[in-house]
Amino acid sequence: MRTTMYAKLTVLTVALLALLSCVPVATAQEEMSKTELQEMYVDFLTEEGYKPSIDSDGDVVFKKEGRTYFIAVRESDLEYFTIVLPNFWEIENERERLQVLISADAANAKSKVAKVFTIKDNTWAAIEMFVNDPKDFEDLFARSLRAIDNSVNNFVEKMKDLNKDSDE
Repeated sequence: MRTTMYAKLTVLTVALLALLSCVPVATAQEEMSKTELQEMYVDFLTEEGYKPSIDSDGDVVFKKEGRTYFIAVRESDLEYFTIVLPNFWEIENERERLQVLISADAANAKSKVAKVFTIKDNTWAAIEMFVNDPKDFEDLFARSLRAIDNSVNNFVEKMKDLNKDSDE
């Protein structure tokens, strides 16, 4: 009797597990639209004392200490999170472009998570990371901004060193 009951329980457990494995699990990507993402970012930034807006690309723009940042809103990949500081250093000539590339390389080697790169005649900084859930960005936001600021400082320090060396 005990063996028969154990066998029935085993069959029921296996059947239940098989049934549960067929049930689709809702993912964050199925749960949030672009508008919902924008609202989530805007609400958070507002609570943190920023005055966010949504630009023509749908990204969430905010200012911190005179610099304009944006959070890229990508509903096609909700596990990807990025904050961008665009156009923080204009490249004025080809000599400076070489210095910018050297300085960006140095900043990227020295900085955690953040990266410095060029787009046309401007220099940008950004953090990019994967999050389990779009809402996880809240816990990473302040450190992400510090990482961008650190990478920009590393970049500027290297630019100063290169200009000092060329003046000598």
